[in-house]
Amino acid sequence: MENSAKKYTETFEVRLTKGRAGTDPEAPDWEVVEIKEGSAEVACDNLTQAEAQHMAEMWSRKRDEAEAEE
Repeated sequence: MENSAKKYTETFEVRLTKGRAGTDPEAPDWEVVEIKEGSAEVACDNLTQAEAQHMAEMWSRKRDEAEAEE
């Protein structure tokens, strides 16, 4: 019988760093936030928008791969 409950529940979001303008996507104004069980922590900051998006996608993909292996 297959268990549909997910072991890994964290999600990753790209957010504008507090106090930054965010007008230039090439400026290091972005951060990746890990959201897990109702709490949010900055996982990585001082990133361009593209870097932050890449990091969030990579970590989400790794999470999904780990979930699929089990």
